[in-house]
Amino acid sequence: MEVNTIKIEIRKHHVTPGVNVLDLVIDANGEKIVKQTQHKDTDRAFKQFVEEAIRIAKDLAYARIEG
Repeated sequence: MEVNTIKIEIRKHHVTPGVNVLDLVIDANGEKIVKQTQHKDTDRAFKQFVEEAIRIAKDLAYARIEG
């Protein structure tokens, strides 16, 4: 499988204290997903998403080149 571009972008907007409005943009191999969500500062789902995105990026950055 040939993938030319993978892009994950999260734009954070503060609308009211304690609530974050997020624009989530994922562009991977020609498929683009744009979604706006709202999360409280204490929301674990957003924190877990960010942690998982960082883990995936590190896995790719340090992966052995298979040949």
